[in-house]
Amino acid sequence: MTVTSVRLLLSVLFITGCYGAAPPRPATIPLPPLADAPDAQIVVHSESKTTIENVQKQASTCPQGHTEGDPACVVTHYEVAEPVTRTISSATLDGEPISYAQLRVISDRDRDKKLAELAHLSHLCTRANVPRYVGWGLLIGSAVLITASGNKGPVGIAGWGALAGGIGSYAFGYYGYGGKRCNEANRLYQDLDVSQQTGWTEVAGADYATEMQAMAASFNELRGRQASTMRPARAR
Repeated sequence: MTVTSVRLLLSVLFITGCYGAAPPRPATIPLPPLADAPDAQIVVHSESKTTIENVQKQASTCPQGHTEGDPACVVTHYEVAEPVTRTISSATLDGEPISYAQLRVISDRDRDKKLAELAHLSHLCTRANVPRYVGWGLLIGSAVLITASGNKGPVGIAGWGALAGGIGSYAFGYYGYGGKRCNEANRLYQDLDVSQQTGWTEVAGADYATEMQAMAASFNELRGRQASTMRPARAR
């Protein structure tokens, strides 16, 4: 294997086998006092609004024999003021407005389980940092040794030994010590972190309207069951 091959191998490892830092616990979202209103229900209000907006358009002028999309065509961008209809949705709990972030949190029945799973995955990911750092140190050192020695003599042999040890340590961290769980942890964190949505008191889009209705239905169904179990049985 040549020096160029070693550099190529290191590049491939960087691209294909990377695992990184564990995500933090998602920010805590202030929630309405659910215990004070056991019968409280979520109501989603959706309304279609039409406003005049400047919409980006484009037109293509093509020479004879060329069609739109051909590099020979000239594309012109312009704006047109035209009516645009959007579905705007908001939610209330017991008549009080709640944000989209609050709706996502209180309607997720499995959120506590997901948070526990995230903590577990993050622990495994963090544990893999030691063999990961050792692996990268050996890999970088091997490239330096092999390059400096011209792949000859004891220094070159030491470089190949460092390369093998680096690959082994890095692979052990990824496959045997939790490194491959880092990607799972980050995907779960992205799903649970709604801190960027705390100010969303109104959400635009038909897909959001459908999603919010489904979340509200899930919450209301669960709260209805909980409230019924708390009511005293009627005397016969």
